[in-house]
Amino acid sequence: MKYFVCIDDTDNADSIGTGQLLEEMCFEAKSRRLGKGGFIVRYQLFIHDDIPYTSHNSSMCIDFETDAPEEFAAFAADYLEKNSAEGSDPGLCILKDSPEIDYSPLFDFGIRATKEIVTKEEAYAAANAFGDGVRLSEHGGTGLGVIGALAGAALRAGRAGGRIKGKLFPPEDENVFTFKAFAEKFGIGQFVDEDEKILPDTGEKIEFFFPTKKLYIDGKVTAMLVRNENGVLIPKPKKGKKKDV
Repeated sequence: MKYFVCIDDTDNADSIGTGQLLEEMCFEAKSRRLGKGGFIVRYQLFIHDDIPYTSHNSSMCIDFETDAPEEFAAFAADYLEKNSAEGSDPGLCILKDSPEIDYSPLFDFGIRATKEIVTKEEAYAAANAFGDGVRLSEHGGTGLGVIGALAGAALRAGRAGGRIKGKLFPPEDENVFTFKAFAEKFGIGQFVDEDEKILPDTGEKIEFFFPTKKLYIDGKVTAMLVRNENGVLIPKPKKGKKKDV
C-alpha cells in the first residue's frame, strides 16, 4: 500500500532540519523492513508573525510504500517522540495514496495553509471530515505541527508544486547531455523554463557543470533549464544552501 507521509515542526535552530529527520526516519523504517520511501518534497507554508516556525515554515512529505501500515504508523510516532528537537511541536500525517481517492477537501486545506493562518482545530476538523484514509497526530509540545503535516500531505496528494530535497551534482566524467540522456540518468520526468513552461526536446544539448535542484511540478520530477551567457541550455544553478526546516 502506498502513502504520503508528512512531518512538520520537529526542529529547532541547532538541530537537523525536518527534511533530514524524515529521511533518517524512513531509512530506519526500511532497515526494520517496514517499507521504503521515495523522494521528499518541501512545501512552503504561510509566513506570518503570528505563526511560530524556525526559519522557513516548510513541511516535508515523502511517498512511502508499506505492507505493514499499522506497524509503520506506530514506529513513526515513536520515532518523532524520541528524535524531534527540544522545544519543537511535531506533527505527523499519513495519507493513503490512491487514484480512486478525491483529495479535493484536504487539498483546499493545504492551499489555505500556504496563504493564510489556519488553526490546529481546523486541521483536525479537515482530517476527521476526510475519514479513514488519513492519520493525523501530534507528538510533543503544542502539537501545532499537525497543521503543516496535514497541509504538506494534502498538497503532495493534489500534485501541487514543491521542491525536491537534495541537489543534483554534475558527473565528473560527463557534462553534455541530450534531453533524453539527462532525463534517464537523473530520473527527470519533464523540463521547464524559469516561468515553469514545458521545454520540448528540440535537439539542443544540455551542459551540466553546476549543482541544481529537482522540482516537483504537476506530479512530475522536473528540471529547470536556463540559458547561460553563451546561449547554452544549463540546469538552473543552485548556489549556497540553507537548512530545510
